[in-house]
Amino acid sequence: MKKFLSATFLAATLLLPTTTFAAQDEITLPTVSARSNELTVTQALRQRKSSRNFVDKDLKPAQLSKILWAADGINRADTQKRVNPAAMGVYSVEVYAVTREGIYLYDAENHKLKLIAEGDYRDLTTTGQAFVGKAAVNLVYVENPDAWKNARHTPPPRESQLTSANVTVGAMVQSVALAAQTEGLGNCVRGSINRVEFAKAARLSADKTILLAQSIGKVK
Repeated sequence: MKKFLSATFLAATLLLPTTTFAAQDEITLPTVSARSNELTVTQALRQRKSSRNFVDKDLKPAQLSKILWAADGINRADTQKRVNPAAMGVYSVEVYAVTREGIYLYDAENHKLKLIAEGDYRDLTTTGQAFVGKAAVNLVYVENPDAWKNARHTPPPRESQLTSANVTVGAMVQSVALAAQTEGLGNCVRGSINRVEFAKAARLSADKTILLAQSIGKVK
């Protein structure tokens, strides 16, 4: 059976020590070749489940790299197209990574994290779920309408843009869930988000829409 991750997947060696990122302005994520013992798609799907029993431990840099690549990474360098589908090729869903060090915006084109706000804002990605504050990283998926300005064709009405973004984010969270499973990590997709306070902390403009959140981390 074909392995789940191709040779282009930004997989990680498990030999790297666990590292806590400092709140740097910019973090370049590591890229390495796929492991020969990677789970197949079927194996990852059989093991996929929602987890809430996180332990407060940071991910290895390479694990974080894999998670973010699965969320919104480029898998065809020649065309700059990404892992997950997007209507009309408009990548309107941004990925914010919230760790103990800060809120970062994922730069898919350069496979980097860019610091937005320093500090531990993990609890702002929920409205009271205690396990969220222990997850190593909470991804927040945000629709950015400005992305449609670069559409090659006439953009659809705003309602259709949001519908398309919701389809895209559905693919994104499943890709992340499967990538997490290959690393033995837990994940939980969540709609319960403190949208007002997170928008303030992440400095989101009023026209952006917070769609979903997803907790990823080591589990008991």
